[in-house]
Amino acid sequence: MDVIVSTVKQKIQLARENWQRYTSAMERGHWDWQKQAMKNEDFYLGGGRQWDSAVTSALEQMGKPWLEENVIFSTVNTVLGYQTQSRMDIAFKPREAGDQATSDILTKLAMYVVDKNQFGWQESQVFADGLIQGRGYFDIRMEFDENINGDVRITSLDPLDVIPDPDGKSYDPSDWEDVIVTKWIPLEDIKIMYGLSKYREVVRMQGKMNEADFGSDGFGVERNKFAADRTYNSFSTDEADVDYVRVLERQWYKLTKRKAWYEIGTGEIFYIPDSMTDAEAKKIAKQNDYEIIDRTIKRIRWTVSTKDVILHDDWSPYDNFTVVPFFPYFRRGKTVGMIDNLIKTQEMLNKTYSQILHVINTTANSGWTVEENTLVNMEVEDLEERGGETGLVLEYKAGRTAPQKIEPNQIPTGLKDMITSGVELIRLISGVSETFQGGKGPEVSGTAIQSRVQQAAVQLATPIDNLFRTRNMIGNILLKLIQSFYTTERTFLIAEDDYKPNGEGPQSITINQEDQDTGQIINDVTVGKYDVVVADVPTQITFQNSQFQQAIEMRKYGIQIPDDEMVKMSTLARKNEIAKKMAGEPGEEQQRQMEEQYQLQIQQMQKTIEKLESESNKSNMAAAKSASDIAVAIAQNPGIAPLIDSFLQQYTEQQDEQMPENEEYLQNQEPNATMMGQQGLGAF
Repeated sequence: MDVIVSTVKQKIQLARENWQRYTSAMERGHWDWQKQAMKNEDFYLGGGRQWDSAVTSALEQMGKPWLEENVIFSTVNTVLGYQTQSRMDIAFKPREAGDQATSDILTKLAMYVVDKNQFGWQESQVFADGLIQGRGYFDIRMEFDENINGDVRITSLDPLDVIPDPDGKSYDPSDWEDVIVTKWIPLEDIKIMYGLSKYREVVRMQGKMNEADFGSDGFGVERNKFAADRTYNSFSTDEADVDYVRVLERQWYKLTKRKAWYEIGTGEIFYIPDSMTDAEAKKIAKQNDYEIIDRTIKRIRWTVSTKDVILHDDWSPYDNFTVVPFFPYFRRGKTVGMIDNLIKTQEMLNKTYSQILHVINTTANSGWTVEENTLVNMEVEDLEERGGETGLVLEYKAGRTAPQKIEPNQIPTGLKDMITSGVELIRLISGVSETFQGGKGPEVSGTAIQSRVQQAAVQLATPIDNLFRTRNMIGNILLKLIQSFYTTERTFLIAEDDYKPNGEGPQSITINQEDQDTGQIINDVTVGKYDVVVADVPTQITFQNSQFQQAIEMRKYGIQIPDDEMVKMSTLARKNEIAKKMAGEPGEEQQRQMEEQYQLQIQQMQKTIEKLESESNKSNMAAAKSASDIAVAIAQNPGIAPLIDSFLQQYTEQQDEQMPENEEYLQNQEPNATMMGQQGLGAF
């Protein structure tokens, strides 16, 4: 009983330590970053979010307008569009000789994983998070919902929910001490994911939970969600009586002793799986001439808890954190996005536009100057009320000075200059010029425009380079997961992308297949060492368009690119079918007719061969009989032998003269060689 109580106390203590680490990280900087990130998001989305609600209410009470001309929106969207024009292409390069074939299989597997997870869209989401809020995160782990052997799952995380190590200052999470991901999930999911006993334990702690879910009642800002209500606590119930609970998923390093195999010759160390018994480990060590050693290492611990309840606590099955960051602008632990440095300028533009509108409103009906007692058809008070009407007629006494409309004040030049300078400042700070956005700049030639676009792209080199850094980390994690979890015989259907040269289309590959004859493993992806090569490939539509335009230009200079190849480079529907017809390849109906004709020719040849064989057999029998008779005659009369030799020589010469005709006949009976090549039957 004492042991059970001690274990319960330890679990409660561990849950509280988890929660304290979370609150400490929030208070030491993450809360401040959250507020700035949400402000950045408001300035990107616009729609009234760039103004403080108290300020807009005060302006409306004073009858003054407030405008929001969101230049940030188009500026950021230009860079987001630039990123969507390229996609990640992962390849693996072997470090050791003889592993090239396996590295090709690994490359295809990575292509399969990326395609299945729709990585392009996931990356666009993370890139937008980083560009707008300053931080974006992937999550890469194994999932066993669709396949018992597991599939790699790549998702994007809300950066507000991810809390990196507050003491860390490296871009690479492997240098962090921990990372926390907060989740706001229905209580029923606790029962499904962690069992009934954990569900009941969480329910018992209901009354002790009162921390806000990034709401106004506690520290932290509101999470992005569809709902407008922001008052839920860490244990709360929505209007549909669905209970929610906040869960902390913490991955952290902990020192521990671990057994490992030591290869004496190379010095390499392989850690023994936790599920393997000592007897099994010793058996493998003996088979491979390994030694078993103990090492003290930093290993990832995976702890999932609510404020007071431990839901899961065990060693992580991975050698790395599942969280992979993207920081567009990173300076040793300091992260910013593109919007951080544009906010003040955007606020200046909003105030300037609002002031211009206020000037126009107050001076539009500027008033009149009227000589005393000159109006005939109305009083001065009437003119004051109706002076701004369209088609107003004023009648004044003869000989008097006509009423004069007061000229309104012009918009101050300084306000106009602030608008111009504000827009230029946003473009200068962001590095997104008018030319880069597709607008008309001062350039007059296509070469000058292209040069300016390339120059603007250079100014975006930092976020793009950091994106490549994130892609490289993803490639290394994919390699580890494939080699660690894709250990059984499995078959995958790989679809080649159209932008790849000489794409083969869908093909199936089988990994870890045992050869029944030799017992060796074919396409064993669990062994070998490889380097990750990350390339930047254009999206299919932009790549095809550029290729088609280059082909058109080449034909203008006399380079004879075949018409069917031009069609293949276009974006026409049914382009492959059109290209086949242009190349003279037979259609389906024509192929069927040619195949039937070919079969008839085969049958005719077989009958001819049978006939010739029959006639040959008869001739052979007659020749044998004749030879026997001749032999008897020569035996009886040896003197006729020279005469018989003369007759046989003449017969042989006649047969030789007829042979070319027979060969020509047989050649005419052979199937058409061109047809055989088209049907793929040339080896018949």
